[in-house]
Amino acid sequence: MHPTIDFEKLPIRIGLGSFSQPTDERLRFIRQIGVDDILLNFYRSSLIDTAHQEQPLHGNGEWSFNELVSLRNRIEDYGLRLNAIENMPREFYRDVMLGKPGRERQMEKIKRTLENIARAGIPIFGYDWDPTDVLRSSVTYPLRGGAQSMAINIADYKNAPLLLDRLYSESEMWEYYHYFLEQIIPVVEEVGLKIALHPTDPPVPAIGGVPRLFRSRANFDRAFNMVPSKNHGCEFCLGNWAAMGEDIPAVIEHYGRQSKLFYVHFQTISNALPEPLHEVFVDMPGYFDPIDIMQKLRETGFHGLIIPGHVPRVIGDGQWCERSRALTTGYLKGILRTLERHLPAKQ
Repeated sequence: MHPTIDFEKLPIRIGLGSFSQPTDERLRFIRQIGVDDILLNFYRSSLIDTAHQEQPLHGNGEWSFNELVSLRNRIEDYGLRLNAIENMPREFYRDVMLGKPGRERQMEKIKRTLENIARAGIPIFGYDWDPTDVLRSSVTYPLRGGAQSMAINIADYKNAPLLLDRLYSESEMWEYYHYFLEQIIPVVEEVGLKIALHPTDPPVPAIGGVPRLFRSRANFDRAFNMVPSKNHGCEFCLGNWAAMGEDIPAVIEHYGRQSKLFYVHFQTISNALPEPLHEVFVDMPGYFDPIDIMQKLRETGFHGLIIPGHVPRVIGDGQWCERSRALTTGYLKGILRTLERHLPAKQ
């Protein structure tokens, strides 16, 4: 890891992510609103600000050490810390996810990429395991004052066509995932990289003939027990865990005590699936109370990065929803500061 930053000794903190382009304007804005920590996301999606053709990392199925070092230094030159890289392009590992003939070649490139991430001084790689896409029924669900939110109604996907080349079974998808873990866990342990698993979004059994594995606490436990490693943990997306209908404080207790909460996506939703749901502002009533969740994270000894995940779009927002993200960031910083002053964290 980068010798000047010991991420393990940093306190719990609020940062920003869900973008891929570290432009001068973006990085200056982040510093100006009092944030020191970021992560970058390289999964192309129009739902967040990552659907850019040109990205700061290039490569045919792998990323070079030199480009990763340059990217980390660019972030640090603005007085920020690059806590994690989240996701690689799906084409880097689609054959691995689907058990295709090219998976061995892709796997070798993935191993080199993970080694390069660690050697470049970036401590965490967040990943998902879904060869299709994050799905939403709407991105214009109306909230207060005409703000717009993302929504999902599973009934909309009842008659979805096959999303891939054929129907895939749950058992084979687990087999392909097991192969992936057997290959990468020895690599990340050797270089000291943490890898963080994101829930399937939306967390339902299957859509369009493709099983969506990471939809429950039981399935996360299965993943962590397949090839046990202290380097493998949760990219803890509160929106998806809420959509599962899980008891969020109990899940935090379960994984927090195992030191498997590597970082948090803090977003709130109206209710759990299978009922239609929509995302809400962090200060609105929703599936959980943000204050209770923040205190529970502190009680279990979590000391990582918390970023706003998806946020509603307010008037004047760009693709990244910077105004709404600033609102969420300030609200979370206020909760954290108040808890730190009045309620000591338990260890």
